Order: sequence, then C-alpha cells, then structure tokens
Amino acid sequence: TPSPETRRKQVCLFGTSADPPTGEGGHVGIAKALLDAGTFDEIRVIPVYSHPFASKRSRLQSFEHRFQMCLLAFAALETKKIVVSDAERRCYESLNKNGDVTVERVGTADLLEMLGEEEPETDFFFCMGGDTFRDLTDWKWKRSRDVIKLLGGRIWVFPRSGANGVSQEVLKERVESIQSEWPAVKLLEDIHLDDISSSLVRTMKDTNQLQTMLAPPVLKYILDHRLYAFASQDQEEKAILQ
Repeated sequence: TPSPETRRKQVCLFGTSADPPTGEGGHVGIAKALLDAGTFDEIRVIPVYSHPFASKRSRLQSFEHRFQMCLLAFAALETKKIVVSDAERRCYESLNKNGDVTVERVGTADLLEMLGEEEPETDFFFCMGGDTFRDLTDWKWKRSRDVIKLLGGRIWVFPRSGANGVSQEVLKERVESIQSEWPAVKLLEDIHLDDISSSLVRTMKDTNQLQTMLAPPVLKYILDHRLYAFASQDQEEKAILQ
C-alpha cells in the first residue's frame, strides 16, 4: 500500500446538463451510489457549460441557474466529498482567452487535459449513463478515443431505463468489448434508479409530482425563478412549500 504521501487522489467526475438536477431517483441518487462505493476521495459534479450537442445548447437554462440548482440538490447529501465545480466554464474561458469565441463548446478531452495539468497527482474517473457510454464508444464524441485514453479507461457506467436507455444485455456486451482494451471500465449493475429524467421535469407543472422528483430546495428555486413549465405562470404553487 502506498504511503499517504504518495497515494494518488481518486476523483470521480460527474458531468451533467443539470437542467435541472434530479433527486434521489436521478442525479442525487447517482452521486450517492458513487459515494457509497467507497472508492473516491471526491465526487466532482460538473454542470455542462455549453451543451455538447448543438440542438440542446439553445434550450439550456443559464449556467448560473443550473450551477445554483446543483449546489442545492447535492447539499442534501451533507458531505464534503461531493463538490459542484465550474470547471467547464473555466475550460471554456481558457480556450477562448482573448474574448473571441474560437471554441464554441468544451469537449470532454479538453476538460480532462486542463484538469490533468492542474492536478497531476489525481486519478480522474468519469461516471456516465449507458446511453452516453454507447455514444462515446460509437465514437460519436469529439476526440472519443482521447477521452478514454486520458482517463486510462476509468469510466463507471450506470444503466438507464426509459426511452433513451440501452438494454442491460446490450450495455453489458458493449462494456465487455471495451474492457478487453481498457479493463478499468466498470458497469454498475446494482444501481437501480427510477427513470426520473430532467426532460420530464422541465415540462411538468404538477408540484406534487415534482416533489417526488426533485430535492425540495431545487423545486423552490424553480418556482422562485419561474423556470421551465413555470416560466409564464403565476407563482401560487409556491404556497405548498411554505
């Protein structure tokens, strides 16, 4: 066992649009499962600064709103091991140093290179859903192979049900095929989350339903700031939270 002086810090990156961050059955549940795994010194939640797929980018709430909602959502877990980071914003700003937008979006490889330079004594892991892992290993991402290489294959994949989900069987096959080259890839088969998707939350006005999907402070924030389905609606629903 390495001495404490030489032990490398283990950090799991959890990149998410967080539009909005969902509760125990979604984003918060994933962070909790990563925490419970006992592997990581830190779980670093990184809200997307400029969404990788252009069609989604224009629909995202502002970074500030999403960042604040992450702080509220993950505070519920009451641990210093979960940190909400603006690393994507910093990376975006460093890629566009002179104020000219030469790079419209931050690629995951760009982010990993920046973090690797900033924290050379850290082993970074990346947590992603099965649908995202499929896209990555279909090589749809910008610099897909670089991403896996920069992580040394340290990717933890959790199954997701629902419309965009990949069946457990197909996901298992895909993970095994990648493990032949990158054995550190890990499928978290024992994570069973409700299929609470941010897209469902965005269109919903039923506050009773939303209370089961979001951490209470996040729902209050959405109502206070009139986000998503409440954008043009009166704020009477706020009363239920008083």
